[in-house]
Amino acid sequence: MLKNTHAQRTILVVEDDSVLYEAIRLHFDRCGWNCEWFDHAPTNMEEVKELGADAGLIDVNLPAGNGIDLIKYMRAGGIDFPVIVMTGYIGAAERARASGIENMQVLMKPFDLRNLQEKLSQAMKPAA
Repeated sequence: MLKNTHAQRTILVVEDDSVLYEAIRLHFDRCGWNCEWFDHAPTNMEEVKELGADAGLIDVNLPAGNGIDLIKYMRAGGIDFPVIVMTGYIGAAERARASGIENMQVLMKPFDLRNLQEKLSQAMKPAA
């Protein structure tokens, strides 16, 4: 497990699989990071802003929406923290939807939680 080398971080997690979320939360809790969970795509961007998240971890396939569309909605609402999109499969339609979204990476499921933390840490580093 990576040690927390920064002040406490807050990660927005949008994932409908509660078992996967719990594994993510437990890992980051041990590292001193906070996870804020939505099991669906949030529609109230003010609520998301109030979380003060440093980064997002968003599933592509959500029960009532698409994670890539959610990121576009967040960007339009002034939320521009780095995002990692989780998916078991990303087809041509999703790739086309994702084109042009800045500050976003794709992480294929299944993934290693340490690798996820490394990607999030890198994404949250201030630009030089």
